[in-house]
Amino acid sequence: MAVQDIVRILDEQAELYGRLLETANEKTPVLVKGDVDRLNAIVQQERKLIARAEQLEQQRILATHRHFVSLGYISRMNTLREVIQSVNQPELKERLIGQQRKLSQLLEELRRVNELNQQLIRQSLAFIEYSIELLVGNPSEDIVYQHPQKNHGTGGRNGVFDRRA
Repeated sequence: MAVQDIVRILDEQAELYGRLLETANEKTPVLVKGDVDRLNAIVQQERKLIARAEQLEQQRILATHRHFVSLGYISRMNTLREVIQSVNQPELKERLIGQQRKLSQLLEELRRVNELNQQLIRQSLAFIEYSIELLVGNPSEDIVYQHPQKNHGTGGRNGVFDRRA
């Protein structure tokens, strides 16, 4: 019975990680466009999915623990690999192996898409920082690139916007 609970939870996790992957893929063009409102909506949706993923993981750990207790021993790791090794029914073992592969593929693809999104965010932040420096000038350039007695009264700002005002 405990193994059937694990199978059910793994199915739910696979479906949930698939939705998280869709959400991450949906986020990529939004990041490129710079659509902040849509990005906020996606992030809110993502937070709900992540909260559900955490709940499912706790359920999986509990079901795995129950499975091992029903077999008469306690597992410290509660991993899917240990569950697969403990199952004697070939059909059930194959189903668990299939679920393990599917989850691994989904999580790897999710990791890849999230890394791409992180790179896009870093590039956007670098561009914003560059744009701000163009407008206000870089305060460290005042010290490094100008003689302290030159332009003492003007402040030596190169940017368009004087943030001291």
